[in-house]
Amino acid sequence: MRNLIKILVLVLIATSASAQQLPFTSQYMFNDYLINPAVGGSTNYTPFALSTRMQWVGLEDAPRTTFFSGHTKIGETIGFGGYVFRDQAGPVSEQGVQLSYSYHLKFGEDQNLSFGLGAMLFNYSINTASLRFDEPDDYSLSQLKQNAVSPDASFGVLYYTPKYKIGFSAPQIFQNNLYDNIGTGEENTLVRHYFVHGEYNIDVNDDFRLAPGMLTKMVSGAPIQFDINLKGVYQEKYWLGVSYRNQESIVALAGLQWNQLQFGYSYDMTMTDIKDYSNGTHELYLALII
Repeated sequence: MRNLIKILVLVLIATSASAQQLPFTSQYMFNDYLINPAVGGSTNYTPFALSTRMQWVGLEDAPRTTFFSGHTKIGETIGFGGYVFRDQAGPVSEQGVQLSYSYHLKFGEDQNLSFGLGAMLFNYSINTASLRFDEPDDYSLSQLKQNAVSPDASFGVLYYTPKYKIGFSAPQIFQNNLYDNIGTGEENTLVRHYFVHGEYNIDVNDDFRLAPGMLTKMVSGAPIQFDINLKGVYQEKYWLGVSYRNQESIVALAGLQWNQLQFGYSYDMTMTDIKDYSNGTHELYLALII
């Protein structure tokens, strides 16, 4: 497994431009502020949300991700928000923070368009002490920088009504170099991501509604990834759902709202070869609605 971790670390550094670099959550449909700063202030309440993701349970040094976020609206047009996160995979860890501002325009009675900007700061670190190389004097180990800090920005647009919403966002706009002692090539660049997301509410009756949704993720040098999901909500208190991530996983979703608290759980059933070594991915979600 230590050799596997070594390979993963080197691949993360050497081919970062060809992979999706941002941590993610399977329950993004409940907290899409994490993927689009224009969502900040788009609700008629203030949500504070905590989520933790345990990926590929059973696999040593598998990724663990935690998010904490909140956003609110001031007056009729201004939204503020922020989130912090930590992503850990073996000896590689990433911490980040974003603060965002959004401006909301109203059209007619229930149509809204918002624009959001986020200021981001990432810190990347590698615990080289936990690595065991076949050759102790391996030159690549001496070249690994243990910490790197990178400022960045994100931009988003959201069109929303009580019935549906659709948004577009682009994090890592600046495409900064991560490690200044490696060079300026693509292998050392935090590439720009593009997200398109949406949801539509279908009222079946007074107690039950269906909410189909989607998320498309585009990164230069990597295949387009899309999620499609469907959840059923009963009396705005209980929900069950399913999500499909192309060529990657099927996700089961469940949750409930009790007074001002929301609880959510999801389980990712992996479809890739890694399923032979792990027991899937668990994710917990908790939100306080004010």
